[in-house]
Amino acid sequence: MTVDRRGKTAIVSLLAAALCVPAAVGVVLLAGKASADSDDSNSRASALGAAATIAREILSYDYRTIDRDVTRARADAIGRFAQQYASAADQLRARALATHAIVQARVRDTGLVSADSHEAVVLVFADQVSVTRLRAAQVPTTRLIPSAVQMTLTRTGGQWRVSALSALEAGSGAG
Repeated sequence: MTVDRRGKTAIVSLLAAALCVPAAVGVVLLAGKASADSDDSNSRASALGAAATIAREILSYDYRTIDRDVTRARADAIGRFAQQYASAADQLRARALATHAIVQARVRDTGLVSADSHEAVVLVFADQVSVTRLRAAQVPTTRLIPSAVQMTLTRTGGQWRVSALSALEAGSGAG
């Protein structure tokens, strides 16, 4: 009788263990998905924050510190956008010096178009306050320039950098 009881106990133990394996696999898979979801959520939040900071840096400059401002903006750029910015930087510098331009950008809002852990597309809505003064002018000219840009951010070296940037016209949507 003890042999039968031991046999039944062994079978029950084997069945219980067999049922635990799929449950353990399910827990591991769900934990992995939760971790990936958390990573995606963190990526989205960090991309939005980075886009706001980078937009302020790229859209703001002061003729008195233009070289430093251009250097800072270049540090935020990679790929195609880095090439575009480099080719426009001399013209920006010359125009800023000629008009004594001081442009300060304030980001009003950001919106996520798409994101994963390596790349994000973000809409940035900003206001630029521009103060310029031509040499012959007695009074500076101040303008408020609302702007919207679509930025593609690429994570490199643990930091988001702009790999593409395009201005959006009012009422045009992204794309």
